[in-house]
Amino acid sequence: MISVIMGVNKVDSYLLTSINSILQQTLKNFEFIIIVNGVNSDAVALYINEHVSDSRIVILKSDIAQLAYALNLGIDHAKYKYIARMDADDISEPDRLEKQLKFLIDNELDLVGTDSTLIDKNGKVLGKRITEKGNNINNKISYKNCFVHPSTMYKKETILKLRGYNSGFNSEDYDLWLRMKRSDIRWGNMNACLFRYRVHEDASQGRILGYAEVAGYSVREFILHKNISNLLAAGLSVIKSFFRGR
Repeated sequence: MISVIMGVNKVDSYLLTSINSILQQTLKNFEFIIIVNGVNSDAVALYINEHVSDSRIVILKSDIAQLAYALNLGIDHAKYKYIARMDADDISEPDRLEKQLKFLIDNELDLVGTDSTLIDKNGKVLGKRITEKGNNINNKISYKNCFVHPSTMYKKETILKLRGYNSGFNSEDYDLWLRMKRSDIRWGNMNACLFRYRVHEDASQGRILGYAEVAGYSVREFILHKNISNLLAAGLSVIKSFFRGR
């Protein structure tokens, strides 16, 4: 069985659509852990309880408004071996969990992501994000984020061994991927768009803080493992952060 974890810090027009996209999966055996975090956690939890009734939902509340903390809280409470991520403004295709779980088990992976359909605030299709596959992930992960974070599914024990999400306000996933690489992880991306990733003005893509965080992670990796690849990755990240911040 699977534990789906999702952090929520506000009520908006996307929330119920995201929740229902999980509840309507073809794979039925899962628990859905929704971590309601931030100063409005009580009100958000009440809204969900009033609008959604499903025994698979478990609501956790936290006053700490940080996604990394919320995800660690969800992982700690997860009952099952496999964990699937979800975000409160995105949409999972109906067969996402079923196909991902089969792919992960059949290929003996620790983590699997998917390609994604990009949509705007109204659900209009903008294009696709095609992720790196196979060995290209290891070759390029130092230079770019090769996974769509909320589309991923991974083994709980793998994340616990790495001490979970360590940091980041906009890039907690990339920090985790870089630490995973050091552990010789087995991972992959499916050649299928099983996820609809919403791009809108309230999303965190492109925020200056995110670029600065990524630059810090890249420098850290070079300090830990001094090689040409890590040096180039650190240099490019610092340059990108500098120009984005101007």
